[in-house]
Amino acid sequence: MPHYVTYPLADMPAAVLRAREEARRLRDRFGLLRVYAYGSSAGGTLAALLAGDGLVSAAVAKAPVSDLASWEWPLGVYGPDYFEQIALGPEAQLRLSPLRRPARAPLLVYQGRGDQVVPPAMNQAFAAKFNRVYLWEVQGGHTTERAHPYLVDQAMHWLARTATLQARAAAPPSDQLP
Repeated sequence: MPHYVTYPLADMPAAVLRAREEARRLRDRFGLLRVYAYGSSAGGTLAALLAGDGLVSAAVAKAPVSDLASWEWPLGVYGPDYFEQIALGPEAQLRLSPLRRPARAPLLVYQGRGDQVVPPAMNQAFAAKFNRVYLWEVQGGHTTERAHPYLVDQAMHWLARTATLQARAAAPPSDQLP
């Protein structure tokens, strides 16, 4: 069942807390093996953090900012004080960068090869660092799923396959069923 989380985009640490709170609430209600995340851009960063923290069973992140400490794009667009505008000082940039945290649950990152907002090399480094982070590079830029909506469908199929594999792995062997 789809569930959307609203979060304060102008306050990155508060957005992370809101996403974590909601993931915990859903886990308490449905169980860990039934909670997954999908996010795009800033939401993709949140989905990557949830997977990294193990708060969801798996996640898909479309063009997440996996290394906030090295991300330069917003400085040219929003000004040199962009990170201060979103309450993200240097220490928080490091602490909230998925690249600099654990990767506990499977994560599919899909990224447009021509993305001018989040450099593809950032997520290439992210996937290279963790064996549970899978990179799917696609045609297009930062909003490639708008021109190719089938990409979201394929990402959802990856989540469904991952859920099936996780459920099979968690099930008791058939010779131990009552």
